[in-house]
This record gives sequence, structure tokens and C-alpha cells, in this order.
Amino acid sequence: MKALGRFTIVTALIAAQLSFAASDAATSAKARNLPQSYLFTPAGKMTPLRSGVAYRASLFPVAIRVTPREPGWSGAQWRAGNDYFRGGGPPHYGWVHLGRGSPAGIPQGLISIMTAYAATPSVAATVNVLRTRGRGASYEASTPVALGAYSGIQFDGEIVGAKNSDHTGHYFVPFTPRSHAARYYPDEYPVYGDVFRVIVLDVHGKTVVVYVENVGLPRRQFPAFLVKAEGILKTLRFPR
Repeated sequence: MKALGRFTIVTALIAAQLSFAASDAATSAKARNLPQSYLFTPAGKMTPLRSGVAYRASLFPVAIRVTPREPGWSGAQWRAGNDYFRGGGPPHYGWVHLGRGSPAGIPQGLISIMTAYAATPSVAATVNVLRTRGRGASYEASTPVALGAYSGIQFDGEIVGAKNSDHTGHYFVPFTPRSHAARYYPDEYPVYGDVFRVIVLDVHGKTVVVYVENVGLPRRQFPAFLVKAEGILKTLRFPR
């Protein structure tokens, strides 16, 4: 009877795993592709997303799915290359943006998810680069984090000092090697707000970086936005 009991449990677990796999496959088949827009340009904008609907991003280097659970979210995707504003050639990086507020206006809270098409450094190495490269920001301690089945490291921070002429206070450059030359990096992320959270995840062996910032949202309201951000980030899936 004990052996039969173990067999029954194992069978149930296998059936559950097959059910989850079938559910993921069904979600992937039904997912809508996020609209394409280079958000960091004057013409950049996000498109309103429907709550309860799964979205994918065909320009992202790995399969990605996200499902807003409440109204008020907008989104966009694009691919960066070595030609500023126009994509260009390699190295290429995929971007997904999820924001609150007017889709065509200044985001009142923004999530930006990115990674490289090529191989990436480890999570630990990427976090070290993000925390030590550039000026204009201060950071709290790094802590372990998990989003579903994906583990990583996160840290919070804020902009210190004056902002640049383009209204940014700091640039994150997670993957491009350091250079003393002043040039455009296709993986650079300009921080437009005052406070932010950075999450760095290991997704099937590839490092994915998630930026969460207030942008046009008053910084006192950022903790409330983080709650909303955590809610939608919990729906992130990276199907194989």
C-alpha cells in the first residue's frame, strides 16, 4: 500500500506538471504581441493594455509573457542597436516597457525589462557593474529576490545631485564593456525619475535586468507604485 501511495503521488505530480505545461502553451498561443515603439524618442509611446490578457514581445531575445491583472497599464517593446534612435546593427538588446498614466504622456511609474541577444555576464557580475559604473546615484544594500521560478538580486536607489541636460540623472549600462569615450551604448538606461529599484534575474542562463522607477510620479507615491509593479511582475513568464 505504501508503494502504491508513492506511485499515486508521483503520478499526480506528473499530471500537474503536464497541466501547467499545457496551460503555458495555451497562454503562449493566445498572447498578443506588444506594440513596437522606441520609448526614449520624442515619438515614443506606450499602448493601453487590457487586464487579464496575456502579452508577448517578439523583439525580446527570450520568450516573455506578462498579464496585467488590473486596468491602467500600458506597454511597448523595441530593439536597440548601434544606431541611435534607429536600431542599427549589433550588438542588439530587447526592451519591454510597462507603465502607468497617460500612454502618450510622461509615465507615472515605469517598468523596463531588457537583456542582450548575445551571451550575458552572470547576475552577480551585472549587479556589480550596475552599482559601480557611473555617477549621480546612491544605492541601498543588495538583497536576494525571486520572481516566480527566477532568482536574482535587487537593490533600491535614488538620484543624487543635478540632472543632465536631457533631464536624466544617471545612466545604467549593464553589459557593454567600460569605455572612456563619450558615445551611445545600445544597452544604456537613462533614469528619468528620482527613485528606482533594479532587479537582475537569471532566466534560463541569461541575465535579465528590470528597472522600476517613478519618472513623473511624485517620489512619495513610489512605494504604492512598487506594490503595483510587484503585482504585474509576478505574472512574468519566460517560456522555453
